[in-house]
Amino acid sequence: MARNFHGMASEMLYNNQPILFYDGDCPLCNRVVSFILNNEKSPIIFFSAQQDAPTQIWLATHPDFLINEDTVYYYDGKSFYKKSTAVLRLIPSLKFYWCFLYLGWFIPKFIRDWIYDGVAKRRKKLFRECRYDPRLKNRTLK
Repeated sequence: MARNFHGMASEMLYNNQPILFYDGDCPLCNRVVSFILNNEKSPIIFFSAQQDAPTQIWLATHPDFLINEDTVYYYDGKSFYKKSTAVLRLIPSLKFYWCFLYLGWFIPKFIRDWIYDGVAKRRKKLFRECRYDPRLKNRTLK
């Protein structure tokens, strides 16, 4: 089955798939995507840059979800998460040796998101070079 966003088959294909929505123009976000690709247990997560047309089409079919470029979002196939919670929800898809990251759940959400917002404000100054990972070719929404 072709993976595109036109027609009922494609909507059904992506409705239950985990998807990470990230800022495609952000060097830090692109590094995080590469980190996930390097450390995932199995290739189940789709990735979609927020600026890309497939993200906009996906959002049109899910009108309850609003996004902005300063925030990463994770859709696990059922629920939509943002900021630090989105990042922590990705942990189960990583290899076992990253399990220590579960400790992040012990930090209150308002503190996690405050730290997240601080990094998000400075992310383009801290990381200047934006790298596209070629492994994304078959893992993006189309």
